[in-house]
Formats: sequence, structure tokens, C-alpha cells
Amino acid sequence: MTMKLNPNLKERRWGFFFMFVFFIIGLFYLFYDGWLYEWVKYGYSGTNQHWDLIIFGDMNYEIINGEYVYHSTHNLMHFLYLCYWTAAVNYLYLITGNKWLKQGSIATMAFAMMAFFSTINPINARDIFSTDVFTFHSYYLQFVFDINHISGIIMGFYIFNSSIKEGEEINFKMITPFILGTWVIYLITKAVMIPGWPLSASDNIGGYYDTNQINNIPFKLYGFEYLLLVVPLLYLINFLVRFLTRKIKNPKMKAIVPYAIFASFTLFFVLINFIVLQNITYQQFLQT
Repeated sequence: MTMKLNPNLKERRWGFFFMFVFFIIGLFYLFYDGWLYEWVKYGYSGTNQHWDLIIFGDMNYEIINGEYVYHSTHNLMHFLYLCYWTAAVNYLYLITGNKWLKQGSIATMAFAMMAFFSTINPINARDIFSTDVFTFHSYYLQFVFDINHISGIIMGFYIFNSSIKEGEEINFKMITPFILGTWVIYLITKAVMIPGWPLSASDNIGGYYDTNQINNIPFKLYGFEYLLLVVPLLYLINFLVRFLTRKIKNPKMKAIVPYAIFASFTLFFVLINFIVLQNITYQQFLQT
């Protein structure tokens, strides 16, 4: 892949803008310690609801009667969040205009859309119509997650619409490195967050919740569960997008095809309870 700046100045400027947005998001992950589960009960007066310059020493917990009890928390695990890195593919395409990055952006744009709808209610994915969602999404960090997802959706929509106007199709050879790249991130997540993995039989030993929202895969196989289940699903989604956009003649209708597919899959996964978000009780956060 040759890297150069995108000759389209408008796209290049938007690319740098979104890169700056995700830089700011990264600062939240580095320096803001609170989790939503504590905030729901204690608000911003909760022990961990603060900014500090301690980056690696904040995560402190113990296991009492088989339950995690948190003395302090941090948000470094969100640097391994799939939506954070698939968004990087988006803004790097806008900056460079590279065709491989464009294909990678289209191949992985399902993550932002499906994650956004899955976490509209960050406590219970199935309860998406509760008015509580407005309360949750007023929280600093949840609002940052919203910006992460919505930025990815906006960039993905623009890039996909651009490919339609230019008569481009999904190229399975070009999307493969990016789809398999999400598997690599998944493996890194497991290695970082589960001490002793892949030999360890237990999950989330480090006390962190799953950062990829792929937390209810029906089986575990040393990381190959993602390769056997999620990777084929990504190929299926991209196949359906290419197949349906070939059949539809109206460019505006073509542009909404992937989002109709993402919404359908997300609704189906929610209904069959495939998407289950971690819910930590407020009692697990020790207050000082």
C-alpha cells in the first residue's frame, strides 16, 4: 500500500478532524477513571469518578466470595476497543485516500453501527426503549462512547456512499486483511486482559469487562472462536451488502443497504440474547 495525502482537500480536512476527535477520546481513556456502573448509584461523587495523571496504577480490586470488589478503576482497556481501531481505518482513509483503507473502512463499518445500537441501554441491550437510556447517555464516559460510535457511523456512511458514486464494489481480497485484523485485536485483548490466557480457563480475571462487545460467543477455543464465528459473519455481511447493492439501482437506496443489514442483525442478536452486556452492581465499588 502506498501512502500519500488525499488529493480531495475536503476529505483530508475531515480526516484530520476525526483523528483529533479520537485523540481527545484517547485522553479520556488515559486520565478518566470512572465506570458507568458506579456512576449510576453514586453520581460524580463516586470514588473513581475523577481525572488524574496516574495511568497504570489505578486498577485495584480483589475477589471476595467469588465476586470482584473494586477499590479503584481505570479505562485503559478501551484502547483495545474494536470501534476505536476500526474508526482509525476510516479517518486514515480520509487523510490518505488509499483504496485499501477505503475497502477496510467499508468492511468493518458494521462494528460502530451494531455497537451503538447494542449499547443504547448500556446496562441491558434488550431494553433499548427505556427512557433510562437518556440518563445513561448523559454520563461523561458513555457520551464519549456515543461520540466514538456516531463518528464511526458518519465516516462509514460517507465512505460507502462515496464508493457507490464512484461505481466501486466490495473487494474481498482487499477487505480480508482488515477483517482478520479485528481478530488480531481480539487476541491482543484476551492476552492483555486475561492473565495466563490462552491456557487459563477463567475469563475476565483482570476484573475488566469485555471491550469488544463480543462477550457471549457460545464457546471458547483459545481465541479461535472469533475466527470461526465472527469472521464468517463479517464476510456474510459484506457479501449481502455487495449482493443487494448490485440489485438496487437507486443510489440513495443503495447507501442505506448496509445500515438496514446492520440493524437487522443487531435486532436479531438482541432478541436471541446473543448480545449480553456486562452489568456490575454498584455494591462492588468500595467508597472511601
